[in-house]
Amino acid sequence: MNLITTMHRCLRLLLLSVPLAAGAAGADTRMPVVAGTDFWNVYGTPPSGRQAGDIVQVQKRTDAPKGATGWNVVYVSETAPGRLAYVSGEIYLPRGAGEAQRDVVLWNHETAGLADACAPSRRSTKEGGHDRVPALAALLARGYVVVMSDYPGLGLPGQAFYMAGQPNARASLDMLRVARNFPGARASNRYVMYGWSQGGQTTMWAESIAAAYAPEFTGLGAALVAPAVRIRELTLNSMTTAENAGYVISTLPGIQASFPELRYRDFLAPEAMEQLPVLANGCFDVWSAAAGVQDAYQPDAMVPGSPWWNAMTAVDDFAPKGTMPFAIYQGSADTTTPPNLTLRERTALCSAGNVVDYHLFEGLDHSAVVPEAAARLPGWFADRFAGKAAHNGCAVP
Repeated sequence: MNLITTMHRCLRLLLLSVPLAAGAAGADTRMPVVAGTDFWNVYGTPPSGRQAGDIVQVQKRTDAPKGATGWNVVYVSETAPGRLAYVSGEIYLPRGAGEAQRDVVLWNHETAGLADACAPSRRSTKEGGHDRVPALAALLARGYVVVMSDYPGLGLPGQAFYMAGQPNARASLDMLRVARNFPGARASNRYVMYGWSQGGQTTMWAESIAAAYAPEFTGLGAALVAPAVRIRELTLNSMTTAENAGYVISTLPGIQASFPELRYRDFLAPEAMEQLPVLANGCFDVWSAAAGVQDAYQPDAMVPGSPWWNAMTAVDDFAPKGTMPFAIYQGSADTTTPPNLTLRERTALCSAGNVVDYHLFEGLDHSAVVPEAAARLPGWFADRFAGKAAHNGCAVP
Protein backbone atom coordinates (compact mmCIF):
# COMPACT_ATOMS: atom_id res chain seq x y z
CA MET A 1 0.00 0.00 0.00
CA ASN A 2 1.60 3.29 -1.07
CA LEU A 3 1.58 6.57 0.84
CA ILE A 4 -1.06 8.22 -1.35
CA THR A 5 -3.45 5.29 -0.92
CA THR A 6 -2.91 5.33 2.82
CA MET A 7 -3.58 9.08 3.07
CA HIS A 8 -6.68 8.75 0.90
CA ARG A 9 -8.05 5.98 3.11
CA CYS A 10 -7.39 7.90 6.30
CA LEU A 11 -9.13 10.98 4.89
CA ARG A 12 -12.11 8.91 3.79
CA LEU A 13 -12.45 7.38 7.24
CA LEU A 14 -12.47 10.82 8.81
CA LEU A 15 -15.16 12.00 6.44
CA LEU A 16 -17.27 8.90 7.08
CA SER A 17 -16.98 9.08 10.85
CA VAL A 18 -20.57 9.56 11.99
CA PRO A 19 -22.58 9.27 15.19
CA LEU A 20 -24.04 5.76 15.49
CA ALA A 21 -26.41 6.18 18.39
CA ALA A 22 -26.83 8.04 21.63
CA GLY A 23 -24.34 6.87 24.19
CA ALA A 24 -23.60 7.80 27.75
CA ALA A 25 -23.68 11.47 28.62
CA GLY A 26 -20.60 13.18 27.28
CA ALA A 27 -19.39 10.06 25.46
CA ASP A 28 -17.87 10.31 21.98
CA THR A 29 -20.19 8.27 19.78
CA ARG A 30 -18.33 8.81 16.51
CA MET A 31 -16.63 5.88 14.82
CA PRO A 32 -15.29 5.38 11.29
CA VAL A 33 -17.93 3.80 9.05
CA VAL A 34 -16.51 1.94 6.04
CA ALA A 35 -18.65 0.66 3.16
CA GLY A 36 -17.98 -2.27 0.86
CA THR A 37 -15.32 -4.96 0.99
CA ASP A 38 -12.65 -2.37 1.80
CA PHE A 39 -13.94 -2.72 5.36
CA TRP A 40 -11.90 -5.91 5.79
CA ASN A 41 -8.67 -4.47 4.33
CA VAL A 42 -7.02 -3.74 7.65
CA TYR A 43 -3.30 -4.45 7.76
CA GLY A 44 -0.54 -4.32 10.33
CA THR A 45 -0.83 -4.41 14.09
CA PRO A 46 -2.51 -1.99 16.49
CA PRO A 47 -0.30 0.85 17.71
CA SER A 48 0.77 1.19 21.31
CA GLY A 49 -1.96 2.61 23.45
CA ARG A 50 -4.68 0.50 21.92
CA GLN A 51 -6.56 -1.84 24.25
CA ALA A 52 -8.46 -5.07 23.78
CA GLY A 53 -12.03 -4.25 22.83
CA ASP A 54 -11.23 -0.93 21.17
CA ILE A 55 -13.43 -0.44 18.09
CA VAL A 56 -11.46 0.54 14.99
CA GLN A 57 -14.25 0.84 12.41
CA VAL A 58 -17.78 -0.36 11.73
CA GLN A 59 -20.05 -1.23 8.83
CA LYS A 60 -23.83 -1.22 8.91
CA ARG A 61 -25.45 -4.53 7.97
CA THR A 62 -28.69 -4.63 6.00
CA ASP A 63 -29.77 -8.15 7.00
CA ALA A 64 -30.35 -7.86 10.75
CA PRO A 65 -33.49 -9.66 11.97
CA LYS A 66 -36.68 -7.63 12.14
CA GLY A 67 -36.68 -5.28 15.10
CA ALA A 68 -32.89 -5.18 15.36
CA THR A 69 -29.86 -3.47 13.89
CA GLY A 70 -26.58 -5.11 12.99
CA TRP A 71 -23.02 -3.94 12.46
CA ASN A 72 -19.77 -5.48 11.35
CA VAL A 73 -16.88 -4.33 13.50
CA VAL A 74 -13.10 -4.33 13.34
CA TYR A 75 -11.68 -4.29 16.85
CA VAL A 76 -8.51 -4.87 18.82
CA SER A 77 -7.87 -8.18 20.55
CA GLU A 78 -5.03 -9.40 22.73
CA THR A 79 -4.76 -12.76 20.98
CA ALA A 80 -1.80 -13.80 23.16
CA PRO A 81 -0.29 -12.16 26.24
CA GLY A 82 1.16 -8.86 25.09
CA ARG A 83 0.24 -9.43 21.41
CA LEU A 84 -2.46 -7.20 19.92
CA ALA A 85 -4.16 -7.86 16.59
CA TYR A 86 -7.03 -6.54 14.53
CA VAL A 87 -10.02 -8.90 14.40
CA SER A 88 -13.42 -8.64 12.73
CA GLY A 89 -16.78 -9.56 14.17
CA GLU A 90 -20.47 -8.65 14.42
CA ILE A 91 -22.80 -6.98 16.91
CA TYR A 92 -26.61 -7.02 16.83
CA LEU A 93 -28.78 -4.73 18.94
CA PRO A 94 -32.50 -4.93 19.64
CA ARG A 95 -34.33 -1.73 18.83
CA GLY A 96 -36.15 0.03 21.60
CA ALA A 97 -36.01 3.04 23.84
CA GLY A 98 -35.06 3.04 27.49
CA GLU A 99 -31.96 3.27 29.59
CA ALA A 100 -31.91 -0.22 31.10
CA GLN A 101 -28.81 -2.28 30.52
CA ARG A 102 -29.01 -5.25 28.18
CA ASP A 103 -27.49 -8.62 28.90
CA VAL A 104 -25.17 -10.09 26.28
CA VAL A 105 -25.16 -13.36 24.35
CA LEU A 106 -21.82 -14.39 22.88
CA TRP A 107 -21.88 -16.73 19.86
CA ASN A 108 -18.82 -18.78 18.86
CA HIS A 109 -19.02 -19.91 15.26
CA GLU A 110 -18.44 -23.28 13.70
CA THR A 111 -15.86 -24.28 11.05
CA ALA A 112 -16.12 -21.69 8.30
CA GLY A 113 -13.10 -22.33 6.05
CA LEU A 114 -9.72 -20.62 6.03
CA ALA A 115 -10.07 -18.04 3.23
CA ASP A 116 -10.98 -14.53 4.37
CA ALA A 117 -14.11 -14.61 2.20
CA CYS A 118 -15.41 -17.43 4.43
CA ALA A 119 -15.58 -15.22 7.52
CA PRO A 120 -19.06 -15.15 9.09
CA SER A 121 -19.15 -11.34 9.01
CA ARG A 122 -18.84 -11.49 5.20
CA ARG A 123 -21.89 -13.76 4.92
CA SER A 124 -25.64 -13.26 5.20
CA THR A 125 -27.48 -13.83 8.45
CA LYS A 126 -29.77 -16.17 6.49
CA GLU A 127 -28.30 -19.20 4.74
CA GLY A 128 -30.52 -21.86 3.21
CA GLY A 129 -33.56 -20.27 4.82
CA HIS A 130 -32.13 -20.64 8.32
CA ASP A 131 -30.36 -18.34 10.75
CA ARG A 132 -26.60 -18.54 10.25
CA VAL A 133 -26.41 -17.84 13.97
CA PRO A 134 -28.74 -20.29 15.73
CA ALA A 135 -31.70 -18.55 17.42
CA LEU A 136 -30.37 -15.07 16.54
CA ALA A 137 -33.82 -13.57 15.92
CA ALA A 138 -35.28 -15.16 19.06
CA LEU A 139 -32.44 -13.89 21.24
CA LEU A 140 -32.75 -10.35 19.92
CA ALA A 141 -36.51 -10.48 20.44
CA ARG A 142 -35.82 -11.14 24.14
CA GLY A 143 -33.81 -7.91 24.30
CA TYR A 144 -30.26 -9.27 24.41
CA VAL A 145 -27.23 -7.83 22.69
CA VAL A 146 -25.75 -10.59 20.50
CA VAL A 147 -22.05 -10.45 19.59
CA MET A 148 -19.62 -12.72 17.78
CA SER A 149 -16.03 -12.80 16.57
CA ASP A 150 -14.71 -14.05 13.23
CA TYR A 151 -11.60 -15.14 15.20
CA PRO A 152 -8.07 -13.89 14.41
CA GLY A 153 -6.94 -14.10 10.79
CA LEU A 154 -10.36 -14.98 9.37
CA GLY A 155 -11.94 -12.09 7.50
CA LEU A 156 -8.92 -9.81 7.92
CA PRO A 157 -5.41 -10.34 6.51
CA GLY A 158 -3.30 -12.78 8.44
CA GLN A 159 -3.11 -16.43 9.30
CA ALA A 160 -6.23 -18.00 10.81
CA PHE A 161 -5.86 -19.89 14.09
CA TYR A 162 -8.39 -22.57 13.17
CA MET A 163 -8.82 -25.03 16.07
CA ALA A 164 -5.92 -23.44 17.95
CA GLY A 165 -8.04 -22.73 21.02
CA GLN A 166 -6.81 -19.83 23.10
CA PRO A 167 -6.37 -17.08 20.44
CA ASN A 168 -9.96 -17.62 19.30
CA ALA A 169 -11.27 -17.63 22.88
CA ARG A 170 -9.48 -14.36 23.67
CA ALA A 171 -10.89 -12.73 20.54
CA SER A 172 -14.34 -14.01 21.48
CA LEU A 173 -14.21 -12.62 25.00
CA ASP A 174 -12.97 -9.31 23.63
CA MET A 175 -16.30 -8.97 21.83
CA LEU A 176 -17.81 -8.45 25.29
CA ARG A 177 -15.60 -5.37 25.54
CA VAL A 178 -16.74 -4.30 22.08
CA ALA A 179 -20.35 -4.53 23.28
CA ARG A 180 -19.49 -2.44 26.32
CA ASN A 181 -17.80 0.19 24.11
CA PHE A 182 -20.37 0.24 21.30
CA PRO A 183 -22.44 3.44 21.32
CA GLY A 184 -26.04 2.85 22.28
CA ALA A 185 -25.62 -0.86 23.07
CA ARG A 186 -26.11 -0.36 26.82
CA ALA A 187 -24.49 -3.73 27.34
CA SER A 188 -24.31 -5.10 30.87
CA ASN A 189 -21.36 -7.04 32.26
CA ARG A 190 -23.46 -10.25 32.36
CA TYR A 191 -23.24 -12.75 29.53
CA VAL A 192 -23.93 -16.27 28.36
CA MET A 193 -22.19 -17.96 25.45
CA TYR A 194 -22.67 -20.84 23.08
CA GLY A 195 -20.87 -22.48 20.19
CA TRP A 196 -21.28 -25.17 17.57
CA SER A 197 -18.49 -27.50 16.40
CA GLN A 198 -15.27 -25.43 16.42
CA GLY A 199 -17.25 -22.94 18.48
CA GLY A 200 -17.49 -25.61 21.16
CA GLN A 201 -13.72 -25.52 21.54
CA THR A 202 -13.82 -21.72 21.66
CA THR A 203 -16.55 -21.81 24.31
CA MET A 204 -14.72 -24.34 26.47
CA TRP A 205 -11.48 -22.37 26.21
CA ALA A 206 -13.30 -19.11 26.98
CA GLU A 207 -14.77 -20.54 30.17
CA SER A 208 -11.30 -21.74 31.14
CA ILE A 209 -9.64 -18.31 30.81
CA ALA A 210 -12.52 -15.89 31.42
CA ALA A 211 -11.88 -15.29 35.12
CA ALA A 212 -8.26 -14.34 34.41
CA TYR A 213 -8.61 -12.67 31.01
CA ALA A 214 -11.94 -10.86 31.33
CA PRO A 215 -12.66 -10.63 35.07
CA GLU A 216 -14.87 -7.55 34.67
CA PHE A 217 -17.59 -9.72 33.11
CA THR A 218 -19.84 -12.30 34.77
CA GLY A 219 -20.54 -15.49 32.82
CA LEU A 220 -23.85 -17.06 33.77
CA GLY A 221 -23.95 -20.06 31.46
CA ALA A 222 -22.55 -21.74 28.36
CA ALA A 223 -23.87 -24.16 25.78
CA LEU A 224 -22.07 -26.60 23.48
CA VAL A 225 -23.66 -27.85 20.27
CA ALA A 226 -21.89 -30.90 18.80
CA PRO A 227 -18.63 -29.51 20.19
CA ALA A 228 -15.27 -30.13 18.52
CA VAL A 229 -12.97 -29.52 21.47
CA ARG A 230 -9.80 -31.64 21.66
CA ILE A 231 -7.99 -31.33 18.36
CA ARG A 232 -5.67 -34.30 18.93
CA GLU A 233 -8.46 -36.82 19.46
CA LEU A 234 -10.55 -35.27 16.69
CA THR A 235 -7.61 -35.59 14.30
CA LEU A 236 -6.96 -39.20 15.23
CA ASN A 237 -10.65 -39.94 14.70
CA SER A 238 -10.74 -38.20 11.31
CA MET A 239 -7.57 -39.91 10.11
CA THR A 240 -9.33 -43.27 10.18
CA THR A 241 -11.51 -42.49 7.15
CA ALA A 242 -10.42 -41.18 3.74
CA GLU A 243 -13.45 -38.90 3.36
CA ASN A 244 -12.25 -36.81 6.33
CA ALA A 245 -8.80 -36.10 4.85
CA GLY A 246 -9.91 -32.62 3.79
CA TYR A 247 -10.93 -31.80 7.34
CA VAL A 248 -7.59 -32.99 8.71
CA ILE A 249 -5.67 -30.96 6.12
CA SER A 250 -7.71 -27.85 6.89
CA THR A 251 -6.86 -28.02 10.60
CA LEU A 252 -3.09 -28.05 10.11
CA PRO A 253 -2.56 -24.35 9.21
CA GLY A 254 -4.32 -23.19 12.38
CA ILE A 255 -2.10 -25.37 14.56
CA GLN A 256 0.98 -24.21 12.66
CA ALA A 257 -0.07 -20.59 13.26
CA SER A 258 0.49 -21.24 16.97
CA PHE A 259 3.56 -23.45 16.44
CA PRO A 260 5.43 -22.00 13.42
CA GLU A 261 8.19 -24.60 13.63
CA LEU A 262 5.81 -27.34 12.45
CA ARG A 263 6.29 -28.66 8.90
CA TYR A 264 3.44 -29.93 6.76
CA ARG A 265 5.62 -32.59 5.16
CA ASP A 266 6.08 -34.21 8.57
CA PHE A 267 2.34 -34.84 8.62
CA LEU A 268 1.17 -35.12 5.02
CA ALA A 269 2.21 -37.53 2.28
CA PRO A 270 3.21 -35.93 -1.06
CA GLU A 271 -0.22 -36.36 -2.70
CA ALA A 272 -1.93 -34.76 0.29
CA MET A 273 0.59 -31.89 0.24
CA GLU A 274 -0.79 -31.01 -3.19
CA GLN A 275 -4.14 -30.24 -1.54
CA LEU A 276 -2.81 -27.35 0.56
CA PRO A 277 -3.35 -24.70 -2.16
CA VAL A 278 -7.01 -25.73 -2.34
CA LEU A 279 -7.50 -24.19 1.11
CA ALA A 280 -7.35 -20.74 -0.49
CA ASN A 281 -9.81 -21.54 -3.29
CA GLY A 282 -13.00 -21.90 -1.31
CA CYS A 283 -14.43 -22.45 2.12
CA PHE A 284 -14.90 -26.20 1.92
CA ASP A 285 -13.41 -27.17 -1.46
CA VAL A 286 -10.62 -29.14 0.18
CA TRP A 287 -13.13 -31.45 1.84
CA SER A 288 -14.25 -32.83 -1.52
CA ALA A 289 -10.91 -32.41 -3.32
CA ALA A 290 -8.99 -34.44 -0.75
CA ALA A 291 -11.60 -37.15 -0.22
CA GLY A 292 -10.03 -39.35 -2.88
CA VAL A 293 -6.49 -39.12 -1.54
CA GLN A 294 -5.26 -42.49 -0.37
CA ASP A 295 -2.56 -42.82 2.29
CA ALA A 296 -2.70 -39.08 2.96
CA TYR A 297 -0.53 -39.09 6.07
CA GLN A 298 3.04 -39.87 6.99
CA PRO A 299 3.23 -43.11 9.01
CA ASP A 300 4.64 -41.32 12.06
CA ALA A 301 2.55 -38.15 11.71
CA MET A 302 0.72 -38.62 14.99
CA VAL A 303 2.81 -41.03 17.00
CA PRO A 304 3.25 -39.92 20.63
CA GLY A 305 6.16 -37.50 20.88
CA SER A 306 6.04 -36.39 17.23
CA PRO A 307 6.01 -32.62 16.59
CA TRP A 308 2.37 -32.53 15.53
CA TRP A 309 1.32 -34.78 18.41
CA ASN A 310 3.07 -32.50 20.87
CA ALA A 311 1.57 -29.33 19.36
CA MET A 312 -1.99 -30.67 19.42
CA THR A 313 -1.47 -31.96 22.94
CA ALA A 314 -0.42 -28.44 23.96
CA VAL A 315 -3.54 -26.93 22.37
CA ASP A 316 -5.64 -29.43 24.32
CA ASP A 317 -3.86 -28.71 27.60
CA PHE A 318 -6.62 -26.79 29.34
CA ALA A 319 -9.33 -27.68 31.81
CA PRO A 320 -12.73 -26.27 32.75
CA LYS A 321 -12.80 -23.96 35.74
CA GLY A 322 -16.25 -24.79 37.13
CA THR A 323 -17.39 -21.19 36.82
CA MET A 324 -20.78 -21.59 35.10
CA PRO A 325 -23.43 -24.17 34.18
CA PHE A 326 -23.30 -25.85 30.77
CA ALA A 327 -25.92 -27.29 28.44
CA ILE A 328 -24.71 -29.79 25.82
CA TYR A 329 -26.62 -30.83 22.68
CA GLN A 330 -25.26 -33.85 20.81
CA GLY A 331 -26.54 -36.08 18.01
CA SER A 332 -26.07 -39.84 18.31
CA ALA A 333 -25.28 -40.17 14.58
CA ASP A 334 -22.55 -37.51 14.60
CA THR A 335 -19.35 -38.85 13.04
CA THR A 336 -17.57 -35.48 12.90
CA THR A 337 -17.65 -35.01 16.67
CA PRO A 338 -18.64 -38.48 17.92
CA PRO A 339 -20.70 -38.75 21.12
CA ASN A 340 -17.89 -40.53 22.96
CA LEU A 341 -15.66 -37.44 22.59
CA THR A 342 -18.45 -35.13 23.76
CA LEU A 343 -19.05 -37.36 26.77
CA ARG A 344 -15.40 -36.87 27.73
CA GLU A 345 -16.03 -33.12 27.86
CA ARG A 346 -19.13 -33.70 29.94
CA THR A 347 -17.03 -35.70 32.38
CA ALA A 348 -14.34 -32.98 32.47
CA LEU A 349 -16.94 -30.28 33.14
CA CYS A 350 -18.63 -32.28 35.88
CA SER A 351 -15.28 -33.07 37.50
CA ALA A 352 -14.43 -29.35 37.54
CA GLY A 353 -17.69 -28.55 39.35
CA ASN A 354 -19.69 -27.22 36.42
CA VAL A 355 -23.38 -28.07 36.43
CA VAL A 356 -24.07 -29.93 33.16
CA ASP A 357 -27.37 -30.62 31.39
CA TYR A 358 -26.60 -33.14 28.63
CA HIS A 359 -29.03 -33.85 25.78
CA LEU A 360 -28.48 -36.70 23.29
CA PHE A 361 -30.71 -36.70 20.19
CA GLU A 362 -31.10 -40.11 18.60
CA GLY A 363 -30.37 -40.36 14.89
CA LEU A 364 -29.22 -36.75 14.45
CA ASP A 365 -25.88 -35.90 12.87
CA HIS A 366 -23.50 -32.97 13.23
CA SER A 367 -25.78 -30.45 11.51
CA ALA A 368 -29.24 -31.80 12.28
CA VAL A 369 -28.78 -31.27 16.01
CA VAL A 370 -28.38 -27.49 15.58
CA PRO A 371 -32.11 -26.67 15.13
CA GLU A 372 -32.92 -28.71 18.23
CA ALA A 373 -30.46 -26.68 20.25
CA ALA A 374 -31.67 -23.40 18.72
CA ALA A 375 -35.22 -24.12 19.83
CA ARG A 376 -34.18 -24.70 23.44
CA LEU A 377 -31.39 -22.21 24.05
CA PRO A 378 -33.32 -18.91 24.32
CA GLY A 379 -35.31 -20.28 27.25
CA TRP A 380 -32.23 -21.82 28.86
CA PHE A 381 -30.37 -18.52 28.58
CA ALA A 382 -33.34 -16.59 29.97
CA ASP A 383 -33.33 -18.83 33.04
CA ARG A 384 -29.63 -18.16 33.58
CA PHE A 385 -30.13 -14.39 33.42
CA ALA A 386 -33.09 -14.74 35.78
CA GLY A 387 -30.92 -16.52 38.34
CA LYS A 388 -32.73 -19.85 38.15
CA ALA A 389 -30.80 -22.99 39.04
CA ALA A 390 -29.78 -25.08 36.03
CA HIS A 391 -30.59 -28.78 35.87
CA ASN A 392 -27.59 -30.84 36.92
CA GLY A 393 -27.25 -34.16 35.15
CA CYS A 394 -23.73 -34.88 36.34
CA ALA A 395 -24.92 -37.70 38.60
CA VAL A 396 -26.41 -39.54 35.60
CA PRO A 397 -23.95 -41.97 33.94
